[in-house]
Amino acid sequence: MVKKKDTDGVDKTQKELQEEMAKALGNTGHQLEVVLARMKELDAVLEQTGDPAEYNALVDRFNELHRLALVRRQMLQIHREALGVFKHSYIDIYYPIPEKKRKRP
Repeated sequence: MVKKKDTDGVDKTQKELQEEMAKALGNTGHQLEVVLARMKELDAVLEQTGDPAEYNALVDRFNELHRLALVRRQMLQIHREALGVFKHSYIDIYYPIPEKKRKRP
């Protein structure tokens, strides 16, 4: 027979685990937001850049951020699934990732 005190400890541990997973989910979402903000800032700089060499160097950086954004989005989906959320269709609505940029000749 399980004592009430034993089940209270299990319940407390489960609650703590859920809280930690929720924090990890929030942190992953925040990391994705930071990358998307950097992409937006860099996109504004790209629009003002006339020098092709400078533009192409910035495109390399933008595309690296694009790759990182995809990784962060995947991590967000993994954390959501760990919490039992398997529908991810809204993620692209709330966290739209711009397309990669092409270099200028």
